[in-house]
Amino acid sequence: MEIRLRVLSICALSVAAFHSVAGAVMVMLWWGVFSRRLRSLPSLKAVASVFLLLIVAALAAELTTGGGASYLVRMTAVFLIAFWAYGERVPGELIRFGVSVFGRRAGFDLGLAGEMGMEALDSLRDDIAQIRAALRLKGKRLGPGTIAGFGISVIHAHIRHSDERAALLAIRGYLGGGTACPDREDGKGGAMAAILAVFIVILSFVPLGDVFI
Repeated sequence: MEIRLRVLSICALSVAAFHSVAGAVMVMLWWGVFSRRLRSLPSLKAVASVFLLLIVAALAAELTTGGGASYLVRMTAVFLIAFWAYGERVPGELIRFGVSVFGRRAGFDLGLAGEMGMEALDSLRDDIAQIRAALRLKGKRLGPGTIAGFGISVIHAHIRHSDERAALLAIRGYLGGGTACPDREDGKGGAMAAILAVFIVILSFVPLGDVFI
């Protein structure tokens, strides 16, 4: 899917899913048709962890202010789109998208910030895997006694990575702005999926009674 259409679809579907339960249901149907479905999800353990947290948060919301079921449905749709967006990402495409839409100055800076954020997510996954491997070598497991040290190690690793990236940009003389030189062809197509995504966000703001009457 072409990157500009994909960004448009992500924005439209995220708004629709968060706005209403009906919008969230339509977003799930869209995800079932246009994504690679189970292959667009990360590992089963990661998915189970995310949805376990969502269920706990939904139960807490239901017991305190109500609306827990609505929260669970809407956030499930939001995370399905987030998993799809992350799985479809091609390194470097956010810079090309930023330059093509917002120009070489602000667009390049926005794209670079987006790429650095995605890279931080990738490195976070690697850091967690390495820390868990180190715990296994020491005969320890992740639990209440080790979670504080685990969190501190992850934060320290990300601060170190941030320093390394800032030093690299400074060495290369980065002052702001730039252009993109694609080294691969971007995805094509996806117009129908993007049109339906926009249609869904419009429908999510319309009361269901007005749609079916």
